[in-house]
Amino acid sequence: MALYLSRLELQARLHLGKEAEQWLGHADEGEYTVIKWLYLAQEDRHQYSVTYMESFDEGDEDWQHVPEFSLLDPDAEENTAFDSVEEAVAYAVQTYGASPDRFVAGGMLAEEYARYWQSKNTSIK
Repeated sequence: MALYLSRLELQARLHLGKEAEQWLGHADEGEYTVIKWLYLAQEDRHQYSVTYMESFDEGDEDWQHVPEFSLLDPDAEENTAFDSVEEAVAYAVQTYGASPDRFVAGGMLAEEYARYWQSKNTSIK
């Protein structure tokens, strides 16, 4: 199975009520690193939400489940709903710089984090 969802797979997943996620990168803030990601989900039968998250980079080689990391500001979660998957994806692209071809199935964000973690720790050595 390919890591990234095709646009048709993304639409199908969301229409079936399954989530999709996307790793947006990280930012070094001096004493800590912030990781940025978002997820798309079906809110109800004809509503699709885009939720943007910023978390502290708390992962390591053994713990890479990004949704469990501490949020930078738990009260600052940005969640916007749309009437179609296409509108939700367009918003994610325009607002957060997401790539329409780099969404992963819900629960697979750890794979993206693992790549980031590996590259981060390889460059330190």
